[in-house]
Amino acid sequence: MNKTKINQAIKTQLFSADKDQVLTALNKLKESGNKDYLPILFELMVAGCETEVEKQIQKLLGTVKDKETIPVFISALQEEHFKPIRKNIATSCWQNGLDFSDDIEVFVDLVINDNWETAFEAFTVIDNMEHFPSAEVMKPIKLKIARALKVADERRAYMLEELLKLST
Repeated sequence: MNKTKINQAIKTQLFSADKDQVLTALNKLKESGNKDYLPILFELMVAGCETEVEKQIQKLLGTVKDKETIPVFISALQEEHFKPIRKNIATSCWQNGLDFSDDIEVFVDLVINDNWETAFEAFTVIDNMEHFPSAEVMKPIKLKIARALKVADERRAYMLEELLKLST
């Protein structure tokens, strides 16, 4: 994705009722998209687009390599409006391989508080991190994990225990 402004013709195509128009627009985004299109793609998914379109959006989100998109992904994960697609967004975060280590607490919160599938995807993001924040930054996060561990069911407890091991 490049750093250009939103092309209104592509935006119009993305919201077309014609599936082929939407797929054409998504292909154009692979070549010339930018971070400003991400909220539009999230909106399409939350609105309930066709399965084929959703798969193509998911595929595109999983290939994003621009580190300037990290705050956009994090913001979407935290917005209640996007809760129905939180699992998809978290999946994109581990697929695209961007460095979300500065936002590890967002993913820890998802592991602790969200549904099982979203929690697992958030766990995968953390599990794939190459770098963790400093011990000082991790200390309150580890305390949060330890508190959650006391009330977690068996599956979630496993993930939380693994998180404690990963961050040491």
